[in-house]
Amino acid sequence: MKQYTIALFLLTFCATAKATFCVDRIYQEEKINLYICQNHSCFNETRSLLYKARTKVLNDYIKDKIAKEELQDKKFEIQIFDELLTSPDLRLTQGKNGYFVTLTGFPSLQDLMTIVDYFSKPNWKPILFGDDFYTVGGETIKRRIDSFYKQNTIDKIFPYQSFSVWRKDEVSLEYSGDSLKYLFNDFPLSFSTNSSLPIKISDRFLFFQADSIFVVHNMRTLASIEIDKFWKDTSEDFDIYVFPKWVNICDGGKDNWIYSYSYDKNKFYKRKK
Repeated sequence: MKQYTIALFLLTFCATAKATFCVDRIYQEEKINLYICQNHSCFNETRSLLYKARTKVLNDYIKDKIAKEELQDKKFEIQIFDELLTSPDLRLTQGKNGYFVTLTGFPSLQDLMTIVDYFSKPNWKPILFGDDFYTVGGETIKRRIDSFYKQNTIDKIFPYQSFSVWRKDEVSLEYSGDSLKYLFNDFPLSFSTNSSLPIKISDRFLFFQADSIFVVHNMRTLASIEIDKFWKDTSEDFDIYVFPKWVNICDGGKDNWIYSYSYDKNKFYKRKK
């Protein structure tokens, strides 16, 4: 039955997807099904993991509001679409068995909490901002969406403990303060979490940022290379292939390598233009 429910959920969301160039993920908690669709040309697994973490915290927030009888005991079905794939959209409705949310852009935890709070208001009304990008009552949809958050957001903190959402041996990705950071044996690292997840070759890790790649051994940087925007002018994750003594860093499959790293020589090689 559980597998059937998940399949039905996937089918329902895929049927309403607004673009064909979508890399999607689904995260499920007791009171939430969250679907996120990213543009394939700027897909980050780290962004997906950020929403995995937000789903977990938001689930606790919803359960707290249900326990206080501020919300009905039913599930949130949330669809998030990359704004590069569709026009601005915000739709908040509810039925007998669930609360339904569709929006564009990548909302923060505070934005998602604002949406949950809106459903708990006594004067709640459905919101259907979409379809017509340019004008509704003299306002753009984008402006109406911005006004919704401005009018309904309450500056408050929902307490939660930081937690890990990904791990590879000594390296982990921790969620704290509505953001992600890398840790090495629980010690924070300074690398940004805006590109591919780290990979390991023997006793070294490669960390990826939007602008650079770093080779790290025991928290010490051994080598680095700046990413050439000629080859890769998007934030899309690399395709990475790890061999015993070599790493190929590609864009668009294993035959389209951009950089290679030699373990023995501790050196990066760059494809010629």
